[in-house]
Amino acid sequence: MNLPGLIIFDWAGTLVDFGCCAPLAAFHRAFENAGLPISDEIARKPMGAHKRDHVREILHYAEIADRVRNELKREPDETLVQAIYDDFALLLPAELLVHAAPIPGAVETLRWLRERGVHIGSTTGYIRAMMDVLEAVSRESGIDPEIIICADEVPQGRPAPWACFRIAEQCGVYPLSRCIKVGDTPADMAEGRNAGMICIGLSECGNEVGLSLEKLQSLSAEERQQRIELAEKRLKEAGADVVLKSIAELPAWIEAQAA
Repeated sequence: MNLPGLIIFDWAGTLVDFGCCAPLAAFHRAFENAGLPISDEIARKPMGAHKRDHVREILHYAEIADRVRNELKREPDETLVQAIYDDFALLLPAELLVHAAPIPGAVETLRWLRERGVHIGSTTGYIRAMMDVLEAVSRESGIDPEIIICADEVPQGRPAPWACFRIAEQCGVYPLSRCIKVGDTPADMAEGRNAGMICIGLSECGNEVGLSLEKLQSLSAEERQQRIELAEKRLKEAGADVVLKSIAELPAWIEAQAA
């Protein structure tokens, strides 16, 4: 494999926010405010999707829909979806700033790619208003993709491939079968597969392990490995061609493929 012409990255759990903690915290608070507290597992399951779609999917899980009807005495309809999503959108900016630190190795990896002429794009489940908060801080720290397409800037977010196609068009790169999508969620892998791209999942640093770096390091070696292996399994089942622990391993993987 020659160097890819384009690599498209996700954000939280991929480039910044080790463990994908910012959206998790905001989802927890938004659902609690609605009188419907949810577990980490439920909150994380649709991660990577447009955040309104994320709320809708949670409300449509059978166990959650039953709780809405029994505890809130209402239907899990679009009015409730919008109310929780609106609250999430208000809560998220503060969390984005708390969890904006680059994932170890991310700045160096992007620099390595730029030096070799690889185009760097990014898609996200965040809408533009959310991304404006995070992007301003991230560019100062060295996380600076050429093109970012947000969930509200295409007709349909993940798993649809439209954001990837738009980035490829603007970069003038094709075919996408020689380009790479990198992300930490099944939604990322679905987006990449639907775009016809090589898909690389990230396990240790992302949503599927779902722990901050500090919490991950506090685990025993055995428990840490169990969590990473489960994350790898989920990402491969979602369509990952390969799973790396974090973005820091990407340059070595690319060099190995080119050898």
